[in-house]
Amino acid sequence: MKFNLIIPIAADKPEYRDSMPYLFDLGSDGIMLCVKSITGLNLDLFDNIYFTILKKHSEQYFLKEMFDIQFRRLGIKEKTHVVELNESTKNQPETIYQTIQEMQIVGSVMIKDADSFFTCKLLQQNSVCVFPLDAMQRVNPQDKSYVNIDEMYYITNIIERKIISKDFCSGGYIFEDAYYYAKKYIQLSTMNPLYLSHIIFSMLLDDNINFRPIQVKEYQDWGTPDDWINIKRKE
Repeated sequence: MKFNLIIPIAADKPEYRDSMPYLFDLGSDGIMLCVKSITGLNLDLFDNIYFTILKKHSEQYFLKEMFDIQFRRLGIKEKTHVVELNESTKNQPETIYQTIQEMQIVGSVMIKDADSFFTCKLLQQNSVCVFPLDAMQRVNPQDKSYVNIDEMYYITNIIERKIISKDFCSGGYIFEDAYYYAKKYIQLSTMNPLYLSHIIFSMLLDDNINFRPIQVKEYQDWGTPDDWINIKRKE
């Protein structure tokens, strides 16, 4: 079964009219932040990698050209694609859905947030990447989603911005079937706000689909533009 990686970066904010979104910024190593976010993963496992961005950002800041250099540096140009959306989406789940539809993605799909980094051993099954809150020196706990894990090492609950355990979602989500993700998104698309945690919760509760936790290592949270500026100052 094909294994695909999607990095959704299609948020549109007023401050982006005059400045490039910080997730496209370069670190001291010359790697774009959003590209750096996937370098802790074993990229050899993926058949295709998709970065989904807004077309207006791409044209304004020449992002496709920047991505091309990055992909060639990492040796992943042949299987990496930049998906340009003409219009901004309402939320991250919609960005993922549009990517699946436009690129006709089949098989398993991993969603990776562009504002965090970690290493882990990936499993091509329904999974959520997690990290313990008590291992963080600096984190805003209200910005995270949290999971409960039972004795058999299954996720039994996931909730947005409410601390129900020490394990929070670290920015990686795997769905065994891209088609089923798209179907579930359509069912929940009228929810506002809508997060990936809502989609996973519905799969757990309504469809009795199992999700495993994946404990990650070397977790870094780049969070906000101010967080990233502080990190760059320390580099």
